[in-house]
Amino acid sequence: MSLTATILLIYAACLAGTIASPARSHDDRPHDDRASGGPGARRLLAALLVPALALLAGLQAPPARAGEAAPRIVSGPATVIDGATLDLGGRRLRLYGIDAPDLDQTCSDGHERDYACGRAAAAALTARIGGGNVTCELREADGSATALCRRDGEDLAAWMVANGYAIADRSVPAAYEAQDRRAWGRRVGLWSGVFEIPADRRRMRHASASL
Repeated sequence: MSLTATILLIYAACLAGTIASPARSHDDRPHDDRASGGPGARRLLAALLVPALALLAGLQAPPARAGEAAPRIVSGPATVIDGATLDLGGRRLRLYGIDAPDLDQTCSDGHERDYACGRAAAAALTARIGGGNVTCELREADGSATALCRRDGEDLAAWMVANGYAIADRSVPAAYEAQDRRAWGRRVGLWSGVFEIPADRRRMRHASASL
Protein backbone atom coordinates (compact mmCIF):
# COMPACT_ATOMS: atom_id res chain seq x y z
CA MET A 1 0.00 0.00 0.00
CA SER A 2 1.34 3.46 -0.85
CA LEU A 3 2.16 6.05 1.82
CA THR A 4 -0.71 8.29 0.69
CA ALA A 5 -3.18 5.42 0.90
CA THR A 6 -1.95 4.50 4.39
CA ILE A 7 -2.34 8.08 5.62
CA LEU A 8 -5.86 8.26 4.22
CA LEU A 9 -6.78 4.97 5.88
CA ILE A 10 -5.53 6.19 9.27
CA TYR A 11 -7.35 9.50 8.78
CA ALA A 12 -10.62 7.75 7.98
CA ALA A 13 -10.35 5.47 11.02
CA CYS A 14 -9.55 8.35 13.39
CA LEU A 15 -12.32 10.50 11.93
CA ALA A 16 -14.87 7.73 12.38
CA GLY A 17 -13.84 7.19 16.01
CA THR A 18 -13.85 10.88 16.84
CA ILE A 19 -17.28 11.63 15.41
CA ALA A 20 -18.97 8.44 16.54
CA SER A 21 -17.79 8.76 20.19
CA PRO A 22 -20.01 10.86 22.51
CA ALA A 23 -18.41 14.18 23.44
CA ARG A 24 -17.46 14.54 27.12
CA SER A 25 -18.97 17.49 28.98
CA HIS A 26 -17.53 19.32 32.00
CA ASP A 27 -21.00 19.64 33.56
CA ASP A 28 -24.08 17.52 33.98
CA ARG A 29 -26.10 19.17 31.21
CA PRO A 30 -27.52 16.78 28.57
CA HIS A 31 -25.43 16.40 25.41
CA ASP A 32 -26.83 18.05 22.32
CA ASP A 33 -27.90 16.04 19.29
CA ARG A 34 -24.55 16.25 17.50
CA ALA A 35 -22.50 15.16 20.51
CA SER A 36 -24.73 12.19 21.23
CA GLY A 37 -24.34 10.67 17.79
CA GLY A 38 -27.78 11.73 16.50
CA PRO A 39 -28.83 12.27 12.89
CA GLY A 40 -26.70 15.40 12.53
CA ALA A 41 -23.52 13.55 13.52
CA ARG A 42 -24.30 10.65 11.22
CA ARG A 43 -24.78 12.99 8.27
CA LEU A 44 -21.48 14.69 9.04
CA LEU A 45 -19.75 11.33 9.34
CA ALA A 46 -21.08 10.21 5.97
CA ALA A 47 -20.20 13.51 4.29
CA LEU A 48 -16.57 13.27 5.46
CA LEU A 49 -15.95 9.53 5.22
CA VAL A 50 -17.43 8.79 1.79
CA PRO A 51 -15.04 11.04 -0.19
CA ALA A 52 -12.05 9.82 1.83
CA LEU A 53 -12.86 6.15 1.31
CA ALA A 54 -13.61 6.69 -2.38
CA LEU A 55 -10.21 8.31 -2.83
CA LEU A 56 -8.57 5.48 -0.92
CA ALA A 57 -10.24 2.87 -3.14
CA GLY A 58 -9.09 4.72 -6.23
CA LEU A 59 -5.51 4.81 -4.99
CA GLN A 60 -5.50 1.07 -4.35
CA ALA A 61 -6.85 0.15 -7.79
CA PRO A 62 -4.03 -1.33 -9.89
CA PRO A 63 -2.96 0.97 -12.72
CA ALA A 64 -3.29 -0.23 -16.30
CA ARG A 65 -0.06 -1.51 -17.75
CA ALA A 66 1.63 0.74 -20.24
CA GLY A 67 0.66 -0.20 -23.76
CA GLU A 68 -1.98 -2.67 -22.59
CA ALA A 69 -5.25 -2.13 -24.44
CA ALA A 70 -8.59 -3.24 -23.12
CA PRO A 71 -10.03 -6.30 -24.89
CA ARG A 72 -12.16 -5.37 -27.87
CA ILE A 73 -15.46 -7.20 -28.10
CA VAL A 74 -17.45 -7.53 -31.31
CA SER A 75 -20.73 -9.36 -31.71
CA GLY A 76 -23.15 -10.18 -34.48
CA PRO A 77 -24.01 -12.71 -37.20
CA ALA A 78 -20.99 -14.55 -38.54
CA THR A 79 -20.22 -16.14 -41.89
CA VAL A 80 -17.91 -19.17 -41.89
CA ILE A 81 -14.99 -18.90 -44.31
CA ASP A 82 -13.35 -22.19 -43.29
CA GLY A 83 -13.06 -24.33 -40.19
CA ALA A 84 -10.97 -21.74 -38.37
CA THR A 85 -12.03 -18.44 -39.94
CA LEU A 86 -15.11 -16.25 -39.55
CA ASP A 87 -16.32 -13.11 -41.23
CA LEU A 88 -17.89 -10.86 -38.60
CA GLY A 89 -19.19 -7.51 -39.80
CA GLY A 90 -16.91 -7.54 -42.83
CA ARG A 91 -13.82 -8.42 -40.81
CA ARG A 92 -12.08 -11.78 -41.11
CA LEU A 93 -11.09 -13.34 -37.80
CA ARG A 94 -9.08 -16.48 -37.19
CA LEU A 95 -10.22 -18.53 -34.22
CA TYR A 96 -7.46 -18.16 -31.65
CA GLY A 97 -5.40 -21.23 -30.76
CA ILE A 98 -6.56 -23.67 -33.44
CA ASP A 99 -5.85 -24.69 -37.01
CA ALA A 100 -8.26 -26.36 -39.41
CA PRO A 101 -7.92 -27.83 -42.90
CA ASP A 102 -8.26 -25.41 -45.78
CA LEU A 103 -11.38 -25.76 -47.90
CA ASP A 104 -9.50 -27.61 -50.66
CA GLN A 105 -7.75 -30.05 -48.31
CA THR A 106 -8.62 -33.75 -48.44
CA CYS A 107 -7.98 -36.38 -45.80
CA SER A 108 -8.48 -40.14 -45.44
CA ASP A 109 -11.07 -41.63 -43.09
CA GLY A 110 -10.80 -44.80 -41.04
CA HIS A 111 -11.58 -46.90 -44.12
CA GLU A 112 -8.85 -45.19 -46.16
CA ARG A 113 -11.39 -43.31 -48.24
CA ASP A 114 -10.62 -39.75 -49.24
CA TYR A 115 -13.03 -37.03 -48.16
CA ALA A 116 -13.10 -33.25 -48.23
CA CYS A 117 -12.06 -32.66 -44.61
CA GLY A 118 -11.70 -28.91 -45.15
CA ARG A 119 -15.30 -28.55 -46.27
CA ALA A 120 -16.46 -30.90 -43.53
CA ALA A 121 -14.82 -28.66 -40.90
CA ALA A 122 -16.44 -25.55 -42.35
CA ALA A 123 -19.84 -27.24 -42.46
CA ALA A 124 -19.53 -28.36 -38.84
CA LEU A 125 -18.67 -24.83 -37.66
CA THR A 126 -21.55 -23.38 -39.69
CA ALA A 127 -24.00 -25.83 -38.15
CA ARG A 128 -22.71 -25.14 -34.63
CA ILE A 129 -23.19 -21.40 -35.02
CA GLY A 130 -26.58 -21.78 -36.68
CA GLY A 131 -28.45 -18.51 -37.12
CA GLY A 132 -27.37 -16.96 -33.82
CA ASN A 133 -24.93 -14.19 -33.03
CA VAL A 134 -21.28 -14.78 -32.24
CA THR A 135 -19.33 -12.76 -29.69
CA CYS A 136 -15.58 -12.44 -30.25
CA GLU A 137 -12.79 -11.02 -28.10
CA LEU A 138 -10.27 -9.65 -30.56
CA ARG A 139 -6.59 -10.44 -30.25
CA GLU A 140 -3.53 -9.83 -32.34
CA ALA A 141 -1.06 -12.60 -33.09
CA ASP A 142 1.87 -12.22 -35.46
CA GLY A 143 0.16 -9.25 -37.07
CA SER A 144 -2.97 -11.21 -38.01
CA ALA A 145 -6.41 -10.72 -36.50
CA THR A 146 -7.37 -13.60 -34.20
CA ALA A 147 -10.22 -13.88 -31.75
CA LEU A 148 -11.70 -15.97 -29.00
CA CYS A 149 -15.25 -16.49 -30.27
CA ARG A 150 -18.28 -17.84 -28.46
CA ARG A 151 -21.82 -18.82 -29.37
CA ASP A 152 -24.17 -18.71 -26.38
CA GLY A 153 -21.11 -18.81 -24.12
CA GLU A 154 -19.56 -21.86 -25.80
CA ASP A 155 -15.97 -21.54 -26.98
CA LEU A 156 -16.21 -22.40 -30.67
CA ALA A 157 -12.51 -23.17 -31.04
CA ALA A 158 -12.61 -25.62 -28.12
CA TRP A 159 -15.64 -27.35 -29.64
CA MET A 160 -13.98 -27.68 -33.04
CA VAL A 161 -10.87 -29.27 -31.56
CA ALA A 162 -12.74 -31.54 -29.13
CA ASN A 163 -14.75 -32.96 -32.02
CA GLY A 164 -11.80 -33.46 -34.33
CA TYR A 165 -12.71 -30.87 -36.95
CA ALA A 166 -9.61 -28.82 -36.11
CA ILE A 167 -6.41 -29.27 -34.15
CA ALA A 168 -4.64 -27.20 -31.53
CA ASP A 169 -2.34 -24.62 -33.06
CA ARG A 170 1.19 -25.87 -32.38
CA SER A 171 2.52 -22.30 -32.39
CA VAL A 172 0.36 -21.31 -29.40
CA PRO A 173 1.66 -23.00 -26.22
CA ALA A 174 -0.92 -25.03 -24.28
CA ALA A 175 -3.83 -23.87 -26.45
CA TYR A 176 -6.56 -26.53 -26.49
CA GLU A 177 -4.11 -29.36 -25.87
CA ALA A 178 -6.57 -31.19 -23.61
CA GLN A 179 -9.27 -31.10 -26.30
CA ASP A 180 -6.73 -32.29 -28.86
CA ARG A 181 -5.75 -35.29 -26.74
CA ARG A 182 -9.39 -36.15 -26.10
CA ALA A 183 -10.25 -36.09 -29.79
CA TRP A 184 -7.21 -38.24 -30.60
CA GLY A 185 -8.14 -40.72 -27.90
CA ARG A 186 -11.70 -41.00 -29.22
CA ARG A 187 -10.49 -41.18 -32.83
CA VAL A 188 -13.06 -38.64 -33.98
CA GLY A 189 -12.99 -36.32 -36.97
CA LEU A 190 -9.54 -35.89 -38.44
CA TRP A 191 -8.13 -38.39 -35.95
CA SER A 192 -10.31 -41.20 -37.29
CA GLY A 193 -8.02 -41.56 -40.30
CA VAL A 194 -4.97 -39.93 -41.84
CA PHE A 195 -4.49 -36.22 -42.45
CA GLU A 196 -1.75 -33.71 -43.06
CA ILE A 197 -1.16 -30.99 -40.47
CA PRO A 198 -2.74 -27.93 -42.14
CA ALA A 199 0.13 -25.57 -41.30
CA ASP A 200 2.69 -28.04 -42.69
CA ARG A 201 0.64 -28.44 -45.86
CA ARG A 202 0.55 -24.67 -46.39
CA ARG A 203 4.31 -24.37 -45.89
CA MET A 204 5.02 -27.11 -48.40
CA ARG A 205 2.68 -25.55 -50.96
CA HIS A 206 4.24 -22.15 -50.44
CA ALA A 207 7.74 -23.62 -50.83
CA SER A 208 6.72 -25.43 -54.01
CA ALA A 209 5.19 -22.27 -55.46
CA SER A 210 8.42 -20.36 -54.76
CA LEU A 211 10.56 -22.75 -56.82
